Amino acid sequence: MLFKPTLNAKMEEIRKYVPVSAATSFGNISAFIQSSEVSFIIPLMGEELYEQLLAYYTTPTTLPTGVTTENKIQFDTLIEYAQRALINLTYYSGFDFINTIMNDAGFHRQESDTEKGLYKYQEDAVKSGFRNNGFNALDTMLRYIESHIDAFELFKSSPNYTLRKKSIIPDTLTFDTIFDISSSRLVFLKLCRFIAQVEDFEIGALLGTKLYNLVKSEIVKDSPDPRILALIPHIQRPLAYLAVSRASFQLGINVTDKGLFFESQASTLLNSAVSTPLTDQQYYLLATKSEKTGNEYLELLRGFLLANAADYPLYVSPGGSPFVRDNKTKSTTWV
Repeated sequence: MLFKPTLNAKMEEIRKYVPVSAATSFGNISAFIQSSEVSFIIPLMGEELYEQLLAYYTTPTTLPTGVTTENKIQFDTLIEYAQRALINLTYYSGFDFINTIMNDAGFHRQESDTEKGLYKYQEDAVKSGFRNNGFNALDTMLRYIESHIDAFELFKSSPNYTLRKKSIIPDTLTFDTIFDISSSRLVFLKLCRFIAQVEDFEIGALLGTKLYNLVKSEIVKDSPDPRILALIPHIQRPLAYLAVSRASFQLGINVTDKGLFFESQASTLLNSAVSTPLTDQQYYLLATKSEKTGNEYLELLRGFLLANAADYPLYVSPGGSPFVRDNKTKSTTWV
């Protein structure tokens, strides 16, 4: 575990990241810390890097294999990034249980004459803050690992690294520079499967099998072909917007046995978050606007490939009759 009981007698380590009371018992949250490590930290950095980091954190005077006096500072920084993400996600995942007393008489909420429970809207805000801070900290941690990959060689063998390298839009920051998602890793994670769909269908169809396979094989390399690197931004723009178009009917939707509901903020007596059905107009506007922009970027991508045909000989421009075309974005239609 990346927090030590001996360093948290008064929550000294944890208070660097969240303003928890010094009177808090570390034992009350240790189980949630371990659970969050298993759920969030280990899957992202990989078991091998996690074990190496944990060994260094546990006994920093005895350097484990792969940790040297030259890269110790990188491991110290990584511990801080991991701890920041971990403790926020700990309080997020354990939010409904940490202040719950369980005994033979059932479940109880702890209160006193001087301390009262939060209003529902305050609980929602605090829990949302832990969630957003935690997932954003995970992004920061991953960016740090990747920018110092020579120090964290074991990360290269992690499944997460392999998957991210294979994606044309590999991370939240890249997506956010094209389509504003408020740098939310939560939103990006929900978009990933739609990004993969657009890669397989729209992008693959436009580039053609040979060029598409070349792009996918080059982006996983440490030093991709410069011509492919120049092409990637032109692919990322339509990819992002078309992914949003595909996802617009599902983002923010909770699937329950009572149907589909869109989570939104509504005015109630306690100003709390409620679930309301998504309107057809909201579905339609987001999907159609994103699709239109995505298709326009596809046209720019096609134009870039034609203008630089010598650099991309594997690209085959669609030929044949000028009357055979995709009419979706045209103001006129051949019949």
